[in-house]
Amino acid sequence: MASSSGDADVSGLLENAQAISDQKKRVEAYFKAIDTAVQQASTSSCLRVVDHILSGDVSQWVSRDTLQYFCGALGRLPDVSHKEIAEYILNRVQPRAVNFEEQVTLLREQLASLFEKESDWSSAANVLAGINLDAANRVLDDRFKLGKCVKITRLYLEADDASRAEVFSNRAAFLLSTCKDEALSFEYKRCYARILDAKRKFIEAALRYYEISQGPPSSSSSSTLVPPAASSAGLAEEALGCAIVCAILAAAGPQRSRVLATLHKDERCGKLALYPILQKVYMERILQPQEVVDFAKVLKPHQKAKLPDGTTVVERAVTEHNLQSASKLYRNISFGELGRLLSIDPLRAEKVAAAMISEERMSGTIDQIDGFIYFYNENEFVQWDGQIGSLCNDVNGILDLMQSKGYNVEASQS
Repeated sequence: MASSSGDADVSGLLENAQAISDQKKRVEAYFKAIDTAVQQASTSSCLRVVDHILSGDVSQWVSRDTLQYFCGALGRLPDVSHKEIAEYILNRVQPRAVNFEEQVTLLREQLASLFEKESDWSSAANVLAGINLDAANRVLDDRFKLGKCVKITRLYLEADDASRAEVFSNRAAFLLSTCKDEALSFEYKRCYARILDAKRKFIEAALRYYEISQGPPSSSSSSTLVPPAASSAGLAEEALGCAIVCAILAAAGPQRSRVLATLHKDERCGKLALYPILQKVYMERILQPQEVVDFAKVLKPHQKAKLPDGTTVVERAVTEHNLQSASKLYRNISFGELGRLLSIDPLRAEKVAAAMISEERMSGTIDQIDGFIYFYNENEFVQWDGQIGSLCNDVNGILDLMQSKGYNVEASQS
């Protein structure tokens, strides 16, 4: 009964407002009806107001100003009602969205915040992605556009949707040159590193994370995208840890070795919990099963995802690392012994070794007849080259000595 009475009050206020000829006073009367509906926290009354102000009986100018006020008043409602009414308004104005760009933007921002409260990252990102950043009837500054693109990117990343995140990250990249905002630029770099990480481009991700760890925004910088409690030191430590993880997960080879060397030389890494495994990987020591289990505990879901061959990302990385470590310990080894060393099937050990050799990430040859792998150490090649050079010098010395003794070397060669 109380609800019906409230609806009647709001309906009466709307009828009185419609009867006013002066537009300014009519808008003020609509404001009163909105305040009454919101104060009653009546969803039905609020929807009645929406239907009325968006009807053909109300001029566009009045509708726009009234809807702008209504959007600001929605924050006084409970979250459930706020969300329902906001979604209803967006559906109603959709055919005429071009006439309500500012109000639609405000509503989408409010809805995104409500979805974020519920940790519904995908819905929050989708709502914000609906904002028309290239509207022809209003001018948006590049900082606003960059902020929205970066936030949408971050929300899609939280929802584990790297593909959509990359689309808005690319849009943000075009705006970086025209918008000099340190906090937004830093958040863009964090998002881009996470995209590379999610796409398993671990070498590039490690380098990006390491760059971020060296230059977080100063304490004077402020952005709603960076959590207030996150200090510069905390952000740097987090990025440094991510760089270590990505470097370890990267495909074994010279590039990975260079990144590991850079991280190992950084004194800050010595204070992190990941330093022991970083040191062991850098020193090219074989990782034991328990060490791998402990390392896997700090990994994100996509870093432990299944691959088409049935293994996981971390298993592939550890297998390649241990194989590279074995190449430093052995000159040759049978497939069976290598399989036991790597705790995998001998045939798979052969395939992994063949792939690494063909991609020039490891030096060696495979003898499939005898079932052996022969490793070539770069130091051995240098030593071999030195020995050949020394032999050539000795031969030249003997020839010079024979020439000095009167022996015609050139005539004997002909």
